[in-house]
Amino acid sequence: MAEIRLLGAVEVWADGVELDIGSAKPRMVLAALAVAAGDVVPTAVIADRVWGGRPPKQPAATLYPYVSLLRNALRPVGIEIVRRGGGYVLEADDEVVDSVRLLRVLAEARAGRARIDELGEALALWRGVPLAGMDSCWSTAYRAELSSARLSAWLLLAEQADHAGQLSGLADGLAGLVGDFPLSEPLSGYLIRSLTQAGRRAEALQQYVELRERLVAELGEEPGDELQELHLSVLRRDPIGRAQEVPRQLPSTTRHFVGRAVQLEALDRLLAGGDWVCAIAGTAGIGKTTLALHWAHRVVARFPDGQLFVDLHGFDPSCTPTDPADAVRACLDALGIHPTRVPEGLEAQTALFRSIVAGRRLLIVLDNARNVEQVRPLIPAAPGCVVVVTSRNLLTGLVAELGAHAMTLDLLSPAEAKALLSDRIGLGRVDAEPVAAATLAERCHFLPLALSVCAAEAAHAPDRPLASLADHLTDDSNRLDRLDTADPMTSVRTVLSWSYAAQDPAERRLFRLLGLHPGPEISLAAAVSLAGATPTETAQQLRRLCQATLLNSPAHDRYAHHDLLRAYAAEVVVAGESHAARRRLVDHYLHTAYRAVGQLNPGRDEYTLGAPGPDVELEDIKDVEQALAWFAAELAVLVRVIDLAASAGLWARCWQLADLTATYLGRQGRWRDALAIIRVGLSSAQLLNDPTALGLAHRGVAYCSARTGDYVEGRHHLRRALEQTRATGCRLRLAYVLGIGGFVAARGDRYALALGYAENALALFVAQGSRRGQLRTLETISWYLARLGRLDDATTYARAALRFADELGDGKSAAGVHATLGYLSQRDRRHDEAARAYQHAVQLSRRHGDRPYLANALQSLGEVHADLGAARAAKAEALRIFEELDHPQAESLRAELDSS
Repeated sequence: MAEIRLLGAVEVWADGVELDIGSAKPRMVLAALAVAAGDVVPTAVIADRVWGGRPPKQPAATLYPYVSLLRNALRPVGIEIVRRGGGYVLEADDEVVDSVRLLRVLAEARAGRARIDELGEALALWRGVPLAGMDSCWSTAYRAELSSARLSAWLLLAEQADHAGQLSGLADGLAGLVGDFPLSEPLSGYLIRSLTQAGRRAEALQQYVELRERLVAELGEEPGDELQELHLSVLRRDPIGRAQEVPRQLPSTTRHFVGRAVQLEALDRLLAGGDWVCAIAGTAGIGKTTLALHWAHRVVARFPDGQLFVDLHGFDPSCTPTDPADAVRACLDALGIHPTRVPEGLEAQTALFRSIVAGRRLLIVLDNARNVEQVRPLIPAAPGCVVVVTSRNLLTGLVAELGAHAMTLDLLSPAEAKALLSDRIGLGRVDAEPVAAATLAERCHFLPLALSVCAAEAAHAPDRPLASLADHLTDDSNRLDRLDTADPMTSVRTVLSWSYAAQDPAERRLFRLLGLHPGPEISLAAAVSLAGATPTETAQQLRRLCQATLLNSPAHDRYAHHDLLRAYAAEVVVAGESHAARRRLVDHYLHTAYRAVGQLNPGRDEYTLGAPGPDVELEDIKDVEQALAWFAAELAVLVRVIDLAASAGLWARCWQLADLTATYLGRQGRWRDALAIIRVGLSSAQLLNDPTALGLAHRGVAYCSARTGDYVEGRHHLRRALEQTRATGCRLRLAYVLGIGGFVAARGDRYALALGYAENALALFVAQGSRRGQLRTLETISWYLARLGRLDDATTYARAALRFADELGDGKSAAGVHATLGYLSQRDRRHDEAARAYQHAVQLSRRHGDRPYLANALQSLGEVHADLGAARAAKAEALRIFEELDHPQAESLRAELDSS
């Protein structure tokens, strides 16, 4: 194997033979390329390294013969010099170049990845003055870099040998090094210790005398405290152990640690190099310190130089956050640095701390940090040490500045929560009441601190059923009371309050108001409405709350926090600000839902809403796709906001939002859910005692009841809807109720009665000039006529409806008309025409997100399609939709497909 030697005269050897690479200049060219083996070195850089400030007039031309000579010499031993990108590349493994190998092994040793023998082998490559005979500025600077690296490597080698009890074997090597570094106190310290341990006490004492003389003569200083104490120990013949103070500061941690396997693996990767600072963030009570200490105790043997633990009190109301200077001084004290050696000023103290820990393998745990400013001075300058920081803030600056590994803890999974309870109170007790244990975990919202409090209570009362504990956490209004331990360090309310108190007034206000939101998530626009502020201000406050882990952002412009945080926020909300904020919040969802339904049902005119308040921000919904996406994202929120409006006495808003939400649910075929929602709206309409509201709410219950097959209930609410609507005198709304009357009758197979309702409705729509009302009624009349066998009349009405639909751009109604035309063609055995009509219905229903219509159209298409494979595929898709909707047609269609 070839070797390029720069740690002495520049030479190339292969198989024990030195190669002829010419005189000084080609050797300098080789050195300029070899230090960056594998990388392109621009021609200008090579010229600067070889000639310094006096380059030739034509560097490229002057370099060429030297490069050619080197190519001829090196090619036979497998090393190429290639012209590339305005420069040259020495294509060789960096192991070939001795100086590069030394620097690499030193870096790995600092990171704890190189053994003693590897470091010793790298140092043995040193043959004398590096780049001997070269005198350019670059060669001088590189020589100084290598000299410094050599000293660092020897100090690291001595440190590792000291840990391994092998320092005495380095005495001669260290003695030979002192002449090159006569003022290095760490080097002389290791030499004195190694001589003493080797039984050469007189030489050790002489080394101290000579070092002192040099320091006094050249610097006018005495040796440092550590060396003076070592000298006294040698004089007293004290046993000379390890040179450095070894702190062991890790606090004890719980033995009941469960879960967090992914996070532990990520922390383990810190030991392999790469990231060497980890910032663990998470909300109060999530288990950040527990995770950090559990991992630290697990890997303590990997850090022979000790472990530092600093509580920075970032969120402790009993004291102010730890000053960075105090934290640095505490670490220096733990490392055995005498107070007289600690300089004034944070910058100087930080420099001393970094000098002391350089080359050591220390684990540093910085707990409960408030901000990056607290942490920055305690981060070593280079890998070797590993730093784990915990904070309720995300410490994004630490990640951006130092490339720290960011880790944000989430709530426990159900399996982890069960494991925690089992570990604390016994698996047998948990398995005896699995439902109660799961309920207990849910009511603690899988927050480790809350679960630990409940587990402690269960442990103190071994005969108490877990179901009893779970029952005590049923009421959201006093749940935090049940999780109070009277100890500020473990009381859930108290630890949450520390995070809240640490925020600025604007963020505290928004956090309080978020307690009014029922969850599970809130959009940016909803938060803007809740706050009554500008989008820019609210977005900034939300980001800061996320930074403080009082919120998280599961998706872009969406925010959430767990229910215990929401409960605490609701506790601290100010009475005077809650009513207006709650009204703005409900108005956001009501007016956005109205806007979305306007896209799903264009021209809807049963009722209108007034303009939202000036502080209400609405979502931008421009088409059917956005409307469906908004409802899908917000459905869980809408259900809770409807209840919120009812409990707040906002009854008009409640029935309107319930009606709009039920419209979407109906579009999805979720009729039982729609019925449950519209019943809440009916209750609010009854409290409001407004005939318009009552008429519309009863109409909605009638329609949904009929959809779920409860025709008796449907007819009852239809009668009530007719009574209330007639009382208002609004003939347009009466027409809509009559249309629902036709639907209720048709669902009971009473098509003649249904036709009568629809014809009366059509007359009213015509009189009121409602073209959309006419369209939808013409569509239903055509269907009723078809079911009554009046096919020609049905076709006439269907074609009239289709003209209306095309004029109005109403794709949803057009889908229904095409389905009716398909049915009429099918009845007349014109299967190709029927297939085309059903295909239109499928396309339009799919575009408008109407899943029940889509499933029916697909099933009908499957009945008439000439291609048997396509027919079966259409029916199979219809079956999937029916099954997802829990539709009664699913069973018969499944049986048909299974038998075919």
